Amino acid sequence: SSGINAEWPLRPGKDLYCRPNLSTRRVIGTLEAHSNGFRFHNTHGGNVDVIYSTIRHAFFQPCDKEMLIMLHFYLKHPIMIGKKKTYHICFYTEVGEIMTDLGKSSHMYDRDDIEAEHAEREMRQKLKGAFKNFIEKVEALSKGKVEFDTPFRELGFFGVPFRSSCMLQPTTHCLINVIEWPPFVIALEEVELIHFERVQFQLKNFDMVFIFKNYSRKIEMINSIPMSSLDAIKEWLNSCDLKYTEGAISLNWPKIMKTINDNPDNFFEDGGWKFLDPDSEEEGEHEDSDAAGDENWGPGEVNSDEEEGSEESDSDEEYNSEDSSAAAASAGSSSGSGSSEESGKDWSDLEEEARRDDQRRLREEREDDSPKKKRKIAPPPPGKSSSKSSSKKKKRR
Repeated sequence: SSGINAEWPLRPGKDLYCRPNLSTRRVIGTLEAHSNGFRFHNTHGGNVDVIYSTIRHAFFQPCDKEMLIMLHFYLKHPIMIGKKKTYHICFYTEVGEIMTDLGKSSHMYDRDDIEAEHAEREMRQKLKGAFKNFIEKVEALSKGKVEFDTPFRELGFFGVPFRSSCMLQPTTHCLINVIEWPPFVIALEEVELIHFERVQFQLKNFDMVFIFKNYSRKIEMINSIPMSSLDAIKEWLNSCDLKYTEGAISLNWPKIMKTINDNPDNFFEDGGWKFLDPDSEEEGEHEDSDAAGDENWGPGEVNSDEEEGSEESDSDEEYNSEDSSAAAASAGSSSGSGSSEESGKDWSDLEEEARRDDQRRLREEREDDSPKKKRKIAPPPPGKSSSKSSSKKKKRR
């Protein structure tokens, strides 16, 4: 291959690495851009060639708030690196120290630390300038075959695509995380629908499912996304014209995709993905009922506004009559309450009063009977008794 030879090292003392590794150990090398592709030379004599026509997406990951700066390539067809096939290959260099010595005592105003931070800041600027210069040369050399995409860090959010949490950043055409390995890259043009799972107020995290236009492809999922990022993600998807739905439970996606692939005609006849968004079905039913009502309306029928007005007037008359009857009833009850106290009392109060009346009546009867039992008959006077006895004796004779 011939053409402009744009090669590294970027700056003295800095090394360029390749991922995945060409051997069990990391190898240092340089990267060249030729008229038809890239070539990576390592110190052990091995080479890795990447043809421009095999690159699907090219990314430039700057070193802003990151410890790595890299060029990442997502390929159309896998290539062999070592003994494995891969769709991803990247070339990177480290910025600053990946590991920090915790035993080192430092002070925020230490002169050495301030100088080291200033030197690291200058080195980051130089690395970004060198990478950008190389990218401009590659885009001019490839004649538009390779265009590098830079992620928007301000739109990034944290999630777990594999085993560990990382920051996922949107680009113009993709959603990526290329800092961690294995990388996570999803081309938005291949996505048909995005579904949010476990969206509930009492939960702190939710999941994000990517369903691709090719139903035979396995879905991709990002777990444990903070609930605070949901609104920003929805705004980003709206800007990309991507449809999304949400639900409160997790679904069995392998079984769902198998059912769809077994009989796709029935899937589309039943409404497609409408089962993921029940609100849309309810809205559709309401719209259908409204449309049917509009179709049934004819010119000979009474105007709906007039019907509503007549119904309202009838209801007002009924309401006024009910109010007048209720007022009359309340007036009668208030007048009756002056004559009898029982009209405004509960059934339990009436029973209690009856029980008290019975007890009072029994008490009075007992008081009336008690003096009769205690009264003693006085003996007759002696004269009257003797005369009565003598008269009785005479009658007997």
